[in-house]
Amino acid sequence: MKNIMFFLIASSMILAEGISGLSYFRYTPSGSENRENHGFHIDRVYFTYKKDVSDKVSFKFQSDVQNKGDEAFYMYIKNAKMDYKVSDNTKLTIGLQGMNMFNIQEKTWGNRFLSKSAMDLNKWSASADLGLGVSQSFGSIFLSALYTNGEGYKKTASDIYEKLSVQAVYGEKRLDKKDGFNVGGVFSSLVYEVEDDLGTPDDETEEKKGTVMGIFAGFSGAGARLGFEYNMGTDLDLDYADEGSGYGESSSLMSICANYNLPFDLPFSKSSTLFLRYDMLDAGVEDNTDTDLDESIADDKKTLLAGLIFKCVDGIEVSPNMTMITIGDADPESSFNLTFQLKF
Repeated sequence: MKNIMFFLIASSMILAEGISGLSYFRYTPSGSENRENHGFHIDRVYFTYKKDVSDKVSFKFQSDVQNKGDEAFYMYIKNAKMDYKVSDNTKLTIGLQGMNMFNIQEKTWGNRFLSKSAMDLNKWSASADLGLGVSQSFGSIFLSALYTNGEGYKKTASDIYEKLSVQAVYGEKRLDKKDGFNVGGVFSSLVYEVEDDLGTPDDETEEKKGTVMGIFAGFSGAGARLGFEYNMGTDLDLDYADEGSGYGESSSLMSICANYNLPFDLPFSKSSTLFLRYDMLDAGVEDNTDTDLDESIADDKKTLLAGLIFKCVDGIEVSPNMTMITIGDADPESSFNLTFQLKF
């Protein structure tokens, strides 16, 4: 019996070494303009397990629990991948894995618990997908190419087309962890089918090719972190992949973010950060009244996000913040939140 107990305890300790958890918790006061959204919310919960199988092979599994508003919580598998280190500078990834379209920009922004990065928030790419990936480093240059289903991790393959995504970066990839700078670009291409709107039968379809091209840059140093990205999209009418995500034939998306570590200490916080982010989206739709656009997507949409982040102790961050959204010529709508990031 003692041997069995020792084996179970030892096995649990070994497994626990690769386990981590992360959750985003938010409170919206009733004084916000969107009164229907007031109260306490859990926006996201991640549970991750990582294990090195050998010095060349590692495995990662990650579940993703999402708040679907008025609906129940949904849990998805976001990562189920195997990384194979072919050589010192080359890696092959097989399975359900993170995409390479906005992961660098997201780390430069650094505050995922407050908001997704611009491309993710506006549905220009899924954050994970099923397929094959290869990455290669040449000193400070990093290249990545993915060949995936194209539907993202919330749907299974539904057509005969796959998505190609390419990323090139020069400099530091994790500016939220290290000082330095980076510049880079991304490109993706996906063929998809839509119903022909020329009066043909319902089973008639036409092919379109959705493409995304983007550039980005970031800097971190002297207590500050700055980021910029500009993206152009063509035929991003991807309703088959995510309901209501339609765009015009040509669209653009720009995002600017800034973080500054305050140079003084507070009694309740190990560090304090002031942040600001401004997004500008042109969905390329002159008249939104006759489209199936999601309410969060409209021609000429501007989003301002600002606030403070207090790192109270290791594993707990708290942020009082404000979001102001302006759609077209309408008056801006503001919301106020107290957001928490809890992790272990």
